[in-house]
Amino acid sequence: MFIVSVIPLIKGSQVETLTYYSSQEYQIGSLILVPIRKKEVTALVTEIKPVSAAKTALRAATFSLRKLNVQKNCPVIPIGVIETAKKLTEFYPAKLGAILYTLLPPDIRAGARPYPNLTKERADVDTDITPAVFTGRREDRMIIYRQQIRQNFAHKNSVLFIVPTSAQVSKAKAELENGIEKRVITFASTYSKSHLAKSYKTLQEAKEAVLIVSTPSFAMIAREDVSTIIIDDSGSTFYKSKNRPYLDFRDVLKLFAKITKRSVILGDMVISTEDEVLRRNEIYSTLEEHTQRIQFGSNLIIAAKETETVPQKNFQILLPDTIDTIKRTLTLKGKVFLYAARRGLATAVLCYDCGYLFRCPDSGTPYSLMRTVEGDVERRWFVSSTSGKKIRAADVCPRCNSWRLREQGFGIQQILDEVSKIFPQVPKITFDRTTATTHKKATALAKQFSSTKGIIMIGTHMSLPYLPKSIDVSVVTSYEAARALATWRADETLLSLLYTLQEHTLKECIVQTRSEPDDILKIARRGLIDSFYTDEIEIREALNYPPFCIFILLTIMGTQEQVTSYEAMIDSTITSQPISYYNSPQSHQSKIIRHGLLRISKSNWPDRKLMDELRSLPPFIKVEVNPERIV
Repeated sequence: MFIVSVIPLIKGSQVETLTYYSSQEYQIGSLILVPIRKKEVTALVTEIKPVSAAKTALRAATFSLRKLNVQKNCPVIPIGVIETAKKLTEFYPAKLGAILYTLLPPDIRAGARPYPNLTKERADVDTDITPAVFTGRREDRMIIYRQQIRQNFAHKNSVLFIVPTSAQVSKAKAELENGIEKRVITFASTYSKSHLAKSYKTLQEAKEAVLIVSTPSFAMIAREDVSTIIIDDSGSTFYKSKNRPYLDFRDVLKLFAKITKRSVILGDMVISTEDEVLRRNEIYSTLEEHTQRIQFGSNLIIAAKETETVPQKNFQILLPDTIDTIKRTLTLKGKVFLYAARRGLATAVLCYDCGYLFRCPDSGTPYSLMRTVEGDVERRWFVSSTSGKKIRAADVCPRCNSWRLREQGFGIQQILDEVSKIFPQVPKITFDRTTATTHKKATALAKQFSSTKGIIMIGTHMSLPYLPKSIDVSVVTSYEAARALATWRADETLLSLLYTLQEHTLKECIVQTRSEPDDILKIARRGLIDSFYTDEIEIREALNYPPFCIFILLTIMGTQEQVTSYEAMIDSTITSQPISYYNSPQSHQSKIIRHGLLRISKSNWPDRKLMDELRSLPPFIKVEVNPERIV
């Protein structure tokens, strides 16, 4: 008989280790099913010893151990994955089981599929594991990536190519597979079970080196012969997990590569400022020549609207010059893309008489106004993008009973209304969460746009990975709305948007603004990426922002009395670092949202004592390391 210690793989688990007894001896790292209450869950074996070696402890125990059923041919997680998860507990305040749960693919952690038996070893382990950075247009990056893949294949080593979204898996495969079609394997959560089954089978059985193109959720099933990990679009915020423990998969992959002695390449048009600082300090190397300026085939045109002394009664979204350009393009059967910073009809609704702002009671954020059409019936809804709450739009103000409700800002549906009036006969596509509800539908919309001449597509940020390279004219309908990002990475994100639109545009990229061009617009127009980083690094150092510190954000919500008690609990638990408290702008009287921000010096990071303190906090307190937003 054996005593088996396991870590259950449960989402957001607060359980560290459970102990059972078994007649079977399991290998360390095995995935087995263990009984917890009235159900069985997948767990990782971390320790096993004979009963004879633990007799004293068993006699002294005040509880009895549960027996495990005999399980044959249990899959084994590679030691590199386990060591990566253990190392991540030094940087993220989560239990090992919760981190492993996030790292493993959904079907494997659920027990629906065994971890593949990947035993093929690398031919050459003398790899330079210093991360390398490459800044450039996608076309230039793909040339370098193909060279790297050929070099690895020549040494009989595989390559793991990671992209942030499912849409980019298919795009990357098409750009990289020329001449190696049968050696490319793709993984994405949107793929069918049959596609994934085929990919897993090929991954295990392929005798030659392969190229694995995947999203981060499948990165931990890399074959042992993988020598290089390429992280493309490395500046994308989609690498940051949206669920607890809020892992940044760029950190995960870099740590995984370091532990398993693999090289890493980080590529993007706008890499993160943190990576650029490491490159300038020669902690990261520069792949090829350093890019100081990025140039595109399209022109960036700034269309500024003159300030009006008297507001127009009929607000016009598209400027006259923009409309003329679109007309010329459509006459020549070209494609036009209009970027909308917000979805719905309006970003907020308020009462004209008393100023009441309609808010979601769950999140405290202002409702956006959205329209749906079922048959011939049009309905309007208040929708919160934060909580997902959706209710029928009010007809009158609940405070003063006034019917004079006013829409603030404009969204994609209002842009569609205006475009439909100006170009009634032109085919139009809207691409947002309401129309592209699945990857399949999003792909269909992208194909329709790509294959139709003389068409207009209006899309939000989620449409960008699906854009073809054959857009004749693109338009940022409101630069101010695109700039209004509640993130401390706003300039970085905005520049990436402008570069992405320019890269996909053949002729003109028009940016509509109602103010004088700022520094970001000037940098984008001239392509001065190196100057942008110099300014951004200087600002972040002055403000003590990452990479010059580590942000840890605590979020609590409730009534004023509850928030006060939670804050006292946090102060009594976290004694090693000072905390700055402030209310979120989305707070209101019935529901307070309060943040606690810790700034940790890089010289004191990682802080094990702080991690232990944060791990001891109850799960209703949200804890994020280097979040995208701190307000």
